[in-house]
Amino acid sequence: MDATITPAAILAEQLAARGLYVTYRRQHAVSVVNPLHPGLGETVTAHADRYLTEDGYEIGEHGDEHATADRVVFLLGLPRVVVADGRKATR
Repeated sequence: MDATITPAAILAEQLAARGLYVTYRRQHAVSVVNPLHPGLGETVTAHADRYLTEDGYEIGEHGDEHATADRVVFLLGLPRVVVADGRKATR
């Protein structure tokens, strides 16, 4: 078994932490769905040093999975709320 953590696995963890449903498609791809609107989904692929949507749009880069996950949350319309310390968080 390969113990290497792929960039897609790191991104998947970040997406799940934000409340999206995540399904692994391949070693370098994950499908994500907004649980509030199951018809809204996207497949994100790790390609070279970038993350791409299924339509080929660059949505982030490896090493910045936190910001990439935030972009995917925005793309899929998941609501965000402001927490007590002023930071934004998803619900």
